[in-house]
Amino acid sequence: MSEARKLALAGAVLLAACQPLPHPFADDRPPASLLAVPDSAGISIGPIAGGPAPTAAKLGAAVAKALRQHDIPASNRTASLASFELAGRIDEGPPGPGGSLVRASWQLRDAKGRVVGERSEQVAAAAADWQQGSDDAVTRLAAASADALAPLVAGKPPVEVAGDDRLRVRVGPVGGAPGDGDQSLANALAAVLKRQDLNIVDDAKAGADVTVAAQVTITPAKADKQHVKIVWSVRRANGSEVGTVGQENDVPRAMLNAPWGDLAYSVALAAESGILQVVARAGPPSGGKS
Repeated sequence: MSEARKLALAGAVLLAACQPLPHPFADDRPPASLLAVPDSAGISIGPIAGGPAPTAAKLGAAVAKALRQHDIPASNRTASLASFELAGRIDEGPPGPGGSLVRASWQLRDAKGRVVGERSEQVAAAAADWQQGSDDAVTRLAAASADALAPLVAGKPPVEVAGDDRLRVRVGPVGGAPGDGDQSLANALAAVLKRQDLNIVDDAKAGADVTVAAQVTITPAKADKQHVKIVWSVRRANGSEVGTVGQENDVPRAMLNAPWGDLAYSVALAAESGILQVVARAGPPSGGKS
């Protein structure tokens, strides 16, 4: 287990009884920015089998990035948190006129282990590129694979229904995070909450029943670390506070200055259950039945 993986962010729901609620904080350095994501299920990608090994080692992260470009939350780091699991294998064929072909074979399973679909794609490149795990070759193979896999999981956006009596929740603003953390955290939490029986509204003037906001605080810790604290607050439309959820821990110094990537999604998943507990205390929607 890497040193980064050993870190954890403890969370607590700060309600009247102050009952502790531990939450993990996935703190690997994010590979790319995870911004707006749709109301679709996330995909966890396991280690890629087969070879060449250098290509297999890079392909999982590359496919996750390519799937996010299709607006599908995906990560090769959050295996226990996603709704779908993607298993892959690569095999290199003999060199030909167009270069050496590498075929990627994929099997997508849902949370119950049922096979959703299987796809395979192949890309030609110089044999040396595959043996060395060339970024260009891996990126092209990942893009072709994501293009084939995306239709299996990409759902249609939710349709607004007249008379929707679900609780209207607005996420934002988030403040104090370095890098692109403010926007990434807000977008990631909105994506996570869309999977619940909530009506997530984007417009501040849309008349949300509750608003979930957050403040991120960074303070010096040890020589090579900094202390990160995230406090999510839930407020009713009249401004009264329902409760708060806190997450905090020490992380490597300057780690969060880079794009937050799937780290934002992992933080949102970690805070989800605590935030839902607080949101549930806000009561029925405006005009709804008690």
